[in-house]
Amino acid sequence: MWIQGSTLSISQRSLLPERPLPPCQARAQELANQLIQTYGSRRSVQDALSFIEELAPQGCAVDGDILSVPTTSDIASLGIPGGFGVKGGAAREALIASLSLRAPHQPRDIDLVRRGSYRQAKDDEVAKALMGRDFEHGARVELIKDLGDYLHSRDVSINEVTAIDCTVYTSVLCALDTIGHVLRPSRYRSGTLHKRPSLYGTSLLKMVRLYAEGSVLGENWSITGIPEQVAFSEFDLAVHLNKAFQRGESVADTFLHTLEILELIPAHENRVAHALGELEHLRHGEKGLFPDVPSAQWRRALKNDEGTES
Repeated sequence: MWIQGSTLSISQRSLLPERPLPPCQARAQELANQLIQTYGSRRSVQDALSFIEELAPQGCAVDGDILSVPTTSDIASLGIPGGFGVKGGAAREALIASLSLRAPHQPRDIDLVRRGSYRQAKDDEVAKALMGRDFEHGARVELIKDLGDYLHSRDVSINEVTAIDCTVYTSVLCALDTIGHVLRPSRYRSGTLHKRPSLYGTSLLKMVRLYAEGSVLGENWSITGIPEQVAFSEFDLAVHLNKAFQRGESVADTFLHTLEILELIPAHENRVAHALGELEHLRHGEKGLFPDVPSAQWRRALKNDEGTES
């Protein structure tokens, strides 16, 4: 086995930006750190809100620590019917557009949500139409019974966002980290003075994958808040490597290279081919984990394995 079941000891540390920060990004990081260090004091929240409002051309409303921002990104163009919304990458892209940070990118996939407490027959109809492959693997529309509880239960701070109809709902920290290009565990995961931080291995892999996606686009991201003990399996790695391939080989290579920098996997000259060779046994069967890796990549990986053995 390559890394299955391994527990990785990492000192609490950050992966810092590769280049100097532009003023807007630096200010967002400063305000996010201030918000965390002061436990969301009224002054810190107000400073953050004033900064975010300057970027939102249509303004924003606040309820507690939840921001409501009119979206300039039409999620209906994704074919999403009224009453349904998106989370994850699609919601982040709507937030990015609403804050005039850049033009939104096509999301890697669509994860659906709907506000409500009870499932309806239409939920599965919409999920099957818009999340076809994920629906076959058990994905469904996620119900949001309480918006605050939903946002505060995410694993990574930049996932504390959802876009429903014409509005983006986000935590203040999510907005700041989206502007500041910071990947960190959410407060739900990152602990307090009285509770050790806990970050599932798959969440760390997600942060590294998002870092890789941003780096390939030329964006200047950082990762912070890595706790001392993190464990992930070959299954976790395979899932995120396949998702990286959905964005292209360069993202997959950067994803693996970043894991090498963090000393989470052994360094290798032909890292993509080597990783695929080590994980090739997870490729097969009806629930194979690599549907998005091109055949040419597998041929190179298997050839690389043969060359290593000889």
